Amino acid sequence: MSRWQAAGIHLGISAMVASIVMGVLFLVWYPSTYFTAMGGEQLVYLLVGCDVVLGPLITLIIYKSGKKNLRFDLAVIALIQSAALTYGVIVAAEARPVYTVFVVDRFEVAAANDIDREELQKVTNPEFKTMPWTGPRIVGALKPTTADEQMRIIMAWGQGKDMHNFPQLFVPYSEVAAEAGRRAQSLDVLRRFNPGKKDEIDTFVRRHNLTEADVGFLPMRVKRAERAVVVTKKGDILGMLEMSPWGP
Repeated sequence: MSRWQAAGIHLGISAMVASIVMGVLFLVWYPSTYFTAMGGEQLVYLLVGCDVVLGPLITLIIYKSGKKNLRFDLAVIALIQSAALTYGVIVAAEARPVYTVFVVDRFEVAAANDIDREELQKVTNPEFKTMPWTGPRIVGALKPTTADEQMRIIMAWGQGKDMHNFPQLFVPYSEVAAEAGRRAQSLDVLRRFNPGKKDEIDTFVRRHNLTEADVGFLPMRVKRAERAVVVTKKGDILGMLEMSPWGP
């Protein structure tokens, strides 16, 4: 076997493994707009750079049929690739969005590493005792009712945390959907915030066979971006638009 054949086989195997991993990222852990909003493209760079390009390239350089210790060299390359892939998957798993939380008048996205394990131990509702692995769940968060909990949330604000970091406050979204619908702002406001995207907003409304009176939007904050969540007046979520919900 020539070095080009060996590198080609290595490239094919690496591409297949990377495709499976990226499929999980795109379709399960970071669906739709979450991928770019959570910085998922950096994980793709790692996969493509280390696992699809670098590994086969090293094989092309060092492979020589009959070379002494060739199996050892190839095993080392495979080990390094596996380590890089494992690291990338662990990072992706820890940073994956697990909950999209309606809080007061907006949505906040909580990643797995945004929720402390000790907070999960305080959860009484079994629905929220674990973090989902099949994509972000849409839920609501209710304000704490005790003075101690209220003070704890206030103190947490100084550390960059809010109600979406405390799963013991979570409730099914159906319990807060009506409030979300009442809090929704007019799409005219969204058009003023994004004057270059009026056609995109109009197309979204027409695609759902709705009128302006039927829908509104709520801001959504994500780590690396902002989104506008379009909801009906009953609070049913229709989709997310990649545009500023706060204005310029």
